[in-house]
Amino acid sequence: MSNVRPQNVRSLFSLRRKGNAIVARSEDDFFARFERMSPPRSVFAGQMDQHAEADLRLVGRIEELLVPLLGQWERSTAWFHQLDFHGDGVRSLTFRRDIFPRGEVQALQALLADEHAQFTILCSCSESLLPPKDPAAKPPTREWLGIFSKQLLVTRGLANELSLGA
Repeated sequence: MSNVRPQNVRSLFSLRRKGNAIVARSEDDFFARFERMSPPRSVFAGQMDQHAEADLRLVGRIEELLVPLLGQWERSTAWFHQLDFHGDGVRSLTFRRDIFPRGEVQALQALLADEHAQFTILCSCSESLLPPKDPAAKPPTREWLGIFSKQLLVTRGLANELSLGA
């Protein structure tokens, strides 16, 4: 079980009723919706260095929130923060399912304000961050969460866990 604070989880059911959370039917549906919900790259194109600096500040804020709960991500088999800068306003986080910070989804979303309002936090989680030892083995199933400033987009399996506070 995760060491995060489940009392901070907002019910995904109530968010869906308000239109603030969308549950995708499949991974393909998730990414099709994710692309439509994401701001066009032109939003960031003219910002150049300013965008890179804002992105780096968001990296720091995410890590200030998560490192005390999950430990450092470097050399971790529990979580990973993709630091590549693509200029698209997406911060990518990968978590092992059992430590996914369910109780911090609201806090992560709160980071997407002011200069970060157009950014998105893309989270994926699976049973393991490592590839299967047997190359012929099926890779672990991934669940996805897109955190936008005003909405959440989530795959069904993760939605069930978030709704139940599991």
